[in-house]
Parts: sequence; structure tokens; C-alpha cells
Amino acid sequence: MPNETVKIEIWSDIVCPFCFVGKRKLEQAIKNQNAEDKVEIIWHSFQLDPDFPADKAYPSAQYLSERKGYPIDQVKAMSNQLAENGKGYGIDFQFDKALIFNTFNAHRLIQWSKTENKSDALKEALMVAYFTDGTNLTKEENLLAVAKSVGLSAEKAKSILASEEYSEEVRMDIYQAQQLSIRGVPYFLINEKTIISGAQADEVFENAIKAELSAAKPLIETLGEGVCLPNGACK
Repeated sequence: MPNETVKIEIWSDIVCPFCFVGKRKLEQAIKNQNAEDKVEIIWHSFQLDPDFPADKAYPSAQYLSERKGYPIDQVKAMSNQLAENGKGYGIDFQFDKALIFNTFNAHRLIQWSKTENKSDALKEALMVAYFTDGTNLTKEENLLAVAKSVGLSAEKAKSILASEEYSEEVRMDIYQAQQLSIRGVPYFLINEKTIISGAQADEVFENAIKAELSAAKPLIETLGEGVCLPNGACK
């Protein structure tokens, strides 16, 4: 029997370029299968660098070069290739403007936005703010502005940031990722059985959605290209 609904759980981080590309690839596959009304997407938290200082913003190219030890020329070449790839998915990567930050508070707001059915919109807005606009997301007023831009209450967001609300939900997602042996993001778990690890080829997403809608044998993909790792590498 065909599945009437498809549940897609996604572990990703806001500062992960392949997570943005993977989001677009999934959206494209869903649209191509006319399955917008049949898919439930659940965003899970994942931090590529949970130890990054909570009060600092740092140019991403410098961060990768100095903190992770990559030659600056290699960082720029990788960024240029990713930026070119992003154009095909309507993503305007501006890596020279991106300011790396500790994403924990942003993930807390995404956890809250689930209760308002705004998690996809907020995830998108935060990625655009980071990758395209070069917004300093360590500043509370900037996080509040992004939340407000998708129809969320800035007052409620402010109260959440001033408390520990939704911290446990973030930590639970990260713990669950460890239990699933997730080594890099994005990581897609479809109907609790089909795995796509990384922003893989468009047809991988197409085939996975098609298979789940028809209840065919699930397609299993292991860690491959298009993934960001906690060591800072995106390959």
C-alpha cells in the first residue's frame, strides 16, 4: 500500500552550506512529485561547533583557516565552488560576508517555532541571514528581527532567549544524533528507515520520495558527498 504521508526528519546546522543546498534539493524533489501536502518535515538541531564562544562572531573564511587549519586559498576555492553550486538552487552564498557564530540560541528558537508551525520558514530565514546577508546572529536584536520576519512574536522570542526554554530539546536532538551515529550534516531520515546523508545528487532525493510515496523498497544512502563535518570540512 502506498504511504499517505511521508515523515522526513532532518538534522542540520544553520552555518552548514550543504545543509542549505540539501534543503533545496529536498524541496525540489517534493515539488516534482507533487507531494507538498503529503510530506511532514521535522527539523532537528545539530551543532558543528558547539564550543564556539557564544558572544563572538567571526568571518567564516578566517574561522576555517585559523581555527580549523585550512590554507586560506583552499578555503576561498571551496567557497567559490559552493557559491557556484548554490546558484543552481536559488541560493546566494556570500561567504565573504558570513559571520560564524554559536548556533545554540538559534536552534532554541527553531525548536520553539515548531509549536507555531513556522520551523521551516525560520530555518530558511536564518540561513539567508547568515549566508546571504552576513547578519551578526550573536546579537539578540538580529535574531529577534529574523523571527519577526517570518511572523513569530519578537516578544516571545526575547523571553525565550532570556531563559533556558527549549535548551533541553536542542540537547535531546544532539543526543539522538549521537545515537544514530550521525557523523555529518545534513542527515535525512525518511519514514524512520530511508537515510540520505549529505546533499547528494538530485535523483537520490527524487528516488527516495518516489519510493516512500509508492511504498517501494527504501533507498539507503550512506555518508557521501555534500556533507559538512564537525571538524569544519565541507566536501
